[in-house]
Amino acid sequence: MNQTVKNLAFGVGGTLPFLALVISGWGDWTTFFAHPARVGVIILSLAGAIAYSFSGSSGLGIGRREDPASRWIFIPLIIIAIAFSWLPPRLDRLDRWTLDGDTVRYLGLIITAIGGFVRVATVFELGHRFSIFVALQPDHRLKTDGFYRFVRHPSYLGALLAMAGWALVFRSSIGLLLTAAMCVPIIARIRAEEDFLVREFGDQYRVYQQRTRWRLLPFIY
Repeated sequence: MNQTVKNLAFGVGGTLPFLALVISGWGDWTTFFAHPARVGVIILSLAGAIAYSFSGSSGLGIGRREDPASRWIFIPLIIIAIAFSWLPPRLDRLDRWTLDGDTVRYLGLIITAIGGFVRVATVFELGHRFSIFVALQPDHRLKTDGFYRFVRHPSYLGALLAMAGWALVFRSSIGLLLTAAMCVPIIARIRAEEDFLVREFGDQYRVYQQRTRWRLLPFIY
């Protein structure tokens, strides 16, 4: 099976259960798809999963060297992702702890699209060097241009923007809090990655750290 097919299976296979939880959180298919913003986030999610399949990503590949100590991070990521997929649509349907107005929904859709684009674009920039694990692929070289000129971990920035936008589509203050909570395992992952890259690339990565100061959020972190 070639890598594109593997990535398609991984991307779509991981997205569909998430979307099923979203719709079950809302309560029924018919009314869920009655609002264009909710339809929009479903389309964006599926489009991102399909686009990912053509990125050349290594997906689940551990390459020539991996840092298995960082795998614990997947546990809080999965827990937060499950809560995030179910709670915002449920609370939106019940109109609890919500932000008012369709303007919020459409603003969220725009932010989701921007975040999703940044996330997918950085995966394309990395190509086979991208893996869900902290790992080095064969012939791995540092990526320091493109989005990586502005922050050292733009793919995580894109993911957080997409989450924040998604929360706004469902007018969810709880969704925004879960997005903030997601920063904790992501920052832990960033630290694990950077320690790993310093061990592998030494001064080359330290120079990049000095040149591109911000890890995740410009002017903040």
